[in-house]
Amino acid sequence: MEKVDSILLVDYYEKFSSIAQEFLSDEKNLRKMEECVRLLGATRDTENTIFLIGNGGSASVAEHIAIDLTKNAGLKAMAISGSPMLTTFANDYGYENVFSKALERFAKKGDILIAISSSGSSKNILNACDVAKEKEMFVITLSGFDRRNPLNSKGDINLWVDTKAFGFLEIFHGFLLHYINDSIIGTEVYMIR
Repeated sequence: MEKVDSILLVDYYEKFSSIAQEFLSDEKNLRKMEECVRLLGATRDTENTIFLIGNGGSASVAEHIAIDLTKNAGLKAMAISGSPMLTTFANDYGYENVFSKALERFAKKGDILIAISSSGSSKNILNACDVAKEKEMFVITLSGFDRRNPLNSKGDINLWVDTKAFGFLEIFHGFLLHYINDSIIGTEVYMIR
């Protein structure tokens, strides 16, 4: 049997923990997070919709958080996903427009877009942010990799995490979004309704 080189779990956790600590030690990031809580929570009264988008692992994060915001926080949230819609828009308008075409159809002024991309350079995510701005939506971005990635300047609030590790980004983006959800609810421990 061939020996497999592996990463020590403790080392892996320590690398992740240092990324989280760096993000959380920046006062600007803490203020941005509190603003996200306020903005998303306010949609309960305005009845605006929160749209979440992402590709691959980020799409999974978007879908998970959309469910939690809807079911647990009582907000109107939806991930733009699902094979029939995405494949139809990709076939008719190109994959770079799958999210922007959906926003053109469903979103309105005052809605919120949460755009998640590890690299911050996915054309379909960037195009969706442009459409969101045209529709006078509020845009929150989550990205990583290079601080100068295009997505990191597209939002009204830009949350950038300093790592090039896909797994760490997906986990930490999910952590930040769960924090927003739980802050709106007022606790991280709640009964499923």
